Amino acid sequence: MFTKSVLLCSAFILLNLAVSAQEPCNKSLNEAPPLFGLRLGMSFAEAQAVLGRGIKLPRKKSGEGSFFQNFIDQPAPGNLTGVRALFLRLFNHRIYQIEIFYEDGGQSVKLEDFINRLSATLPLPASAWTFEKGQAIMDCGSFTARADTILNPHVELTDNAASAEFQKKREDGRKKKKKSG
Repeated sequence: MFTKSVLLCSAFILLNLAVSAQEPCNKSLNEAPPLFGLRLGMSFAEAQAVLGRGIKLPRKKSGEGSFFQNFIDQPAPGNLTGVRALFLRLFNHRIYQIEIFYEDGGQSVKLEDFINRLSATLPLPASAWTFEKGQAIMDCGSFTARADTILNPHVELTDNAASAEFQKKREDGRKKKKKSG
């Protein structure tokens, strides 16, 4: 009985140490890492300058929209070397979400290996990632990073406030449409 109690207490202490060792990520939007030169909060013109002439971002008067470009049939331009696909989502004429699918060369990549690689290249604490349902998630307060390796190694950065505002506007539009229809 005493041995079981000691083992349970030891396991509890080790679990608490592991949880307390997890470093929180408290960063402002300005501290969100750039992905291939693209940053959350960038204007349309700033993003277009980063992407260069080879990629044309469609500019919408509403300031909302999404842009998708894959590099399956043609190689990514020099500043996007290693990218298989790119998603940008804009609200209020600013990027609020960046998604990058990396080229994996046809080899499967373990999520933990991908997270270690991301943490080494991005100024984010490696211990702040949590894992659930095949994804790694890091909530830094003003932005969230998500990563997975389901299709290709994939990372997504989201401006939490702009995303919430966009979703609210979208929901309000649906409610108005439903009332009038």
